[in-house]
Amino acid sequence: MKTLFEQLKTLFDFELYSNTATLANLILSIYDTNRATLSAEEHFGTLVYYAESLFHERRFREAETVYRQALQLKRLLTKNKSPNCKTTPATVPGQVDLQSEVELKYKTARCLIEMKCYRDAIVLLQSLALKQRTPKVNMLLSKLCHNHGHERSAIGTYKEVLKECPLAFEAIEGLLTLGVKGIEVNSLIVDATLAPQCNEWMSSWIKAHANIQARKYTEAIQTLRSIEANTCLRNYHQLLVLIGECHYHNGEYEQAYITLKRAHAMQPHSKNGLQILAILMAKNKKIAELEKLITPSPSLLNEYTSEMWFVMGQYLFATGKYEKAVYFVQKACFQNSRNIEALVLKAEVLFQVKKYQQGIAHLRYGQQFAPYRYEIHKALVDNYINMGRTREAQLQALKAVKVLGESARSLVLMARTYMKDESTRPRAKALCLKALDMNENFLPAVYLLAEIYLRDNDLSARLKLLKKHAMLSKNCKLHVMLGEMLNNEKDHSGALEHYSIALNLDPTNRIAMSGLLMVGQNKGSTSSSGTSNAGASSSYLESMVEDGSDMPDNPLEMIEIRTTGANEMESESDAMWSDLEIEINQ
Repeated sequence: MKTLFEQLKTLFDFELYSNTATLANLILSIYDTNRATLSAEEHFGTLVYYAESLFHERRFREAETVYRQALQLKRLLTKNKSPNCKTTPATVPGQVDLQSEVELKYKTARCLIEMKCYRDAIVLLQSLALKQRTPKVNMLLSKLCHNHGHERSAIGTYKEVLKECPLAFEAIEGLLTLGVKGIEVNSLIVDATLAPQCNEWMSSWIKAHANIQARKYTEAIQTLRSIEANTCLRNYHQLLVLIGECHYHNGEYEQAYITLKRAHAMQPHSKNGLQILAILMAKNKKIAELEKLITPSPSLLNEYTSEMWFVMGQYLFATGKYEKAVYFVQKACFQNSRNIEALVLKAEVLFQVKKYQQGIAHLRYGQQFAPYRYEIHKALVDNYINMGRTREAQLQALKAVKVLGESARSLVLMARTYMKDESTRPRAKALCLKALDMNENFLPAVYLLAEIYLRDNDLSARLKLLKKHAMLSKNCKLHVMLGEMLNNEKDHSGALEHYSIALNLDPTNRIAMSGLLMVGQNKGSTSSSGTSNAGASSSYLESMVEDGSDMPDNPLEMIEIRTTGANEMESESDAMWSDLEIEINQ
């Protein structure tokens, strides 16, 4: 006949954790009444099995309390030098000794992290002697120190991980993020680098990540493309994600979209690259594709990461449902307070509902640990311009240029802040010309320069500029702008041609459609509408100036919401949102 403790161990060995937790609670209650029920070793083992079961059941607060009770009892048994304090050694190589002090403190720290008590987790793990720390302890401690400003400690513990596990990629990337040179990182994993299966790509992989951390995205893309073309990693999902993210951070949105879409098709359930892909789908008006990235099912809520909540928020934001969007984006921020995409999106939603100071606060928070992200600077500049705070917009744009360096998009961002005042407009013109010298095909600089020519009434220069770039790139907006300009100049055949080209490129473009309707009107009606058309062109151009995309500058205006009936407006997933929200709030 088995004792209660033996029955408990059987339940735990078969991973019946909820049953184990129930029985352990019962045994401990009996033990409080009758101490003869369990020996000291069995009491300790019961606490360990109870804590482990609670941990597996994700009852972290309860588990943390029981783990601490187990640690206290273990110290007491060790102090008294009782033979019962000896834990059972692992009988299988690599098997974890659940009753060791190291494992108990590691699991306690995991519980503290789930409860967001990060400082307590760091203190607890650092209480372990250096020789006691296993690679998983060092890895957890590295991440905690890295994310909470203890950089020197993080570097030391990352290096300890690589001593035993040279292919721990998170440790490699962590060291590079903290400023350790690629050559030094390479020296730490030289045995793995020289291994037959790694020697053709490992050094290049480290070099690419070093370039990413140095914000040298063009060089990183070249290195990653070389790995894709010349090694056995050509079908590696994470390689494609890295290439796509580098294109995005470099302002090359079309290439980023193509690469990340390919990566998503390869592994549809992976969260890597998912947020940026959702952003690009919204920019490109791919709302149906964006909706397919999410499958709102209450039964899968436990699988929803910060990235999944962000995608849901992005979809709702893109369709103008701001109250719901801010709710889901807040969940993304709660799960990962350093999710830059979520912070930027939440700020954009707050700006849309006129909560400007809250939006700015979110962006300033993101700037503390990601000052190199262009999207944060751009969102701040956009907000200041929309609020009429031109001076603050100029200072923020100048800061962006200093932090990010001079590039075509940072110069155009600064140029936009000089557009309101006629006395500063020549500065905007000079910056646009400089941006085009750096990147001849950078369309946002073309749009803004065309707007400047229009305001300066230099129509010949504007026409020359638009025709040149319409020939260089197939772009709907360029042809719309040319169509409007030629229509105002009463060149109806030329306007008809460019409006038609624009519609071939984007059949849903409303300005091109309305332009076609105006072409063919009599001269009297066109002369009376010419002024209004010019005004419409001006405001349209202002809204179009955006970094490297073909969408309006303000992402909140990216999507045109249909004005059909309520039933037609409801998407396939809309009917599930209410059920989802009910499940979340339970």
